[in-house]
Amino acid sequence: MQGINMNSPMAYYYSSMRYFKEGEKHVTRCCPEDVLLLVYDGVLRFTEDGVDCEVYPGNYYIQRKGLYQAGKIPSDSPKYFYTHFSAEWTDSGAIIPKRGMFDVNSFMPLMAELDAMYHGSYSVVECTSKFLEIITKLYRGAVAETLAGQIAQYIGSHYLDSLTLEGIAEHFHFSKNHVINIFKKEYGMTPFDYINVLRVKKAEWLLEATAKTSQSIAFECGFNNYSHFYKTFRDINGVSPTEWREIKRIKPAAFVDFGK
Repeated sequence: MQGINMNSPMAYYYSSMRYFKEGEKHVTRCCPEDVLLLVYDGVLRFTEDGVDCEVYPGNYYIQRKGLYQAGKIPSDSPKYFYTHFSAEWTDSGAIIPKRGMFDVNSFMPLMAELDAMYHGSYSVVECTSKFLEIITKLYRGAVAETLAGQIAQYIGSHYLDSLTLEGIAEHFHFSKNHVINIFKKEYGMTPFDYINVLRVKKAEWLLEATAKTSQSIAFECGFNNYSHFYKTFRDINGVSPTEWREIKRIKPAAFVDFGK
């Protein structure tokens, strides 16, 4: 995971609020500085070295210096705060990931203050101090909860529902491939596999603690059909749901049926 190295010096250049007109496209350029984008309204669209990027409200993105950026299609009237700066990039250690999420309400006063400072009579040192406050806040948020961690938390709250990869990607405003890649890198499995693991764990408990049938447990745990549940359960545990129940040696008389 590439990002800004928090253990190396950074140079601040300038900042400003930016509001796109309807139908406006991102500028075409190869910028000599890194650019932090904090979007709080609309959708900012551009390509970076040919890769399509969309930055939604509550998302930040750091454009890396020296890469070719272009606006092939219009953005959706975004409002955002940008800062040009220079930093060292790394893929390990204390870093701010290239993209992620931020809390608009808590960042807005800092963005507005730095915007006023840059366009006012404040020194570069004073502006740099406020910029580093923003950077530090982003870093603390990234350390506390990575995007993969947010996805895992979301899945943990919704895995019994009709959860899909498309729905997860839409919720976090990223492509399906991006969601799969960042999640697999941190958790060693895809979001779909993680959903199945949580559902099977729930089924294991129900098999042990209730007298419900395997079929009813399958649907209660979010599986659309018993065949899918049976195969997934067996792939994870190496035995069928019925065999699992027998292995645990819990007699029917000891079950508690919690009902619905």
